[in-house]
Amino acid sequence: MPTLSLNNGFAMKRWPEPEVWAELIANQMRVADVQLSLDLVDLSGPATWVEAQAARIRKACANEGIVISSVFSGLVDYSANMLLHPDGEMRLAALERYKRGIEFCALVGADTFGGHMGAYSVADYGNPARRQALAEEQLDHVSALSDHAGRAGLRYVLWEPMPVAREFPSTIAECLGHAERFAGMGGATVAYCYDVGHACRADLPEAEQDPYLWLTRLSHLSPIVHLQQTDGKRDYHWCFTEETNAIGIIHPNVVQDTLAKATGSVVTHLTLEVFPPFEAEDEKVLADVISSCNYWRGKT
Repeated sequence: MPTLSLNNGFAMKRWPEPEVWAELIANQMRVADVQLSLDLVDLSGPATWVEAQAARIRKACANEGIVISSVFSGLVDYSANMLLHPDGEMRLAALERYKRGIEFCALVGADTFGGHMGAYSVADYGNPARRQALAEEQLDHVSALSDHAGRAGLRYVLWEPMPVAREFPSTIAECLGHAERFAGMGGATVAYCYDVGHACRADLPEAEQDPYLWLTRLSHLSPIVHLQQTDGKRDYHWCFTEETNAIGIIHPNVVQDTLAKATGSVVTHLTLEVFPPFEAEDEKVLADVISSCNYWRGKT
């Protein structure tokens, strides 16, 4: 059975102190496995500062009996073009940003780093030659991240498929095609983190807008699966509450049945990645995240 994990990005701006979010996750959400979001870390300072943050997080998690199984880029990085930025210097800056993320991953004792790898600008996506050149460069950069992660002692670098054509890859065929290239990368294993809310690209054939089809086709390539509630129309990152579950299409029993029937599944973690609105009351955010964990607890 996959381990139930919780991305701690829900705590950004509200509970940024490691001691606070660790206590909430351990004692109120009652989850012992955390995916650490880079939204709660500042990697821009000197090495001593970054190391001090890692030490504080390690201590807080150890005190609460929490394991950090992975480190992921968050909303800040998702808001940028990253490895597909139209400016070459910005692409290199994104590469260095993720290398620092990999190093931080090792510092907190996790063996998996991943996230959003890039988004084309409208102009670049509309130029087939430019689009292909950037795609090849992006693969080279991901290969460099694989090498860097391998040297840091990590097991995985995970690339998260997205629900927008410009945020490559965003179709099952693209994912499977890229996976053939991953085999030639010689460092940490490059694989996917499939998100059940990302099968909503509007121009996909209707059959491919089924999150369970994606789960079936990518479970052999996706050690981590992100969980969010959705009606299948948008990438909401809804919590699992009575209200959202009434209209949502993500159900624990269907997820588990799909994984059980999938060929060669490598899924080890089902990771809740829920983002309550920033304007929501703090007490409601806590209640909704707790509700999400309760909904999945005992079903993983």
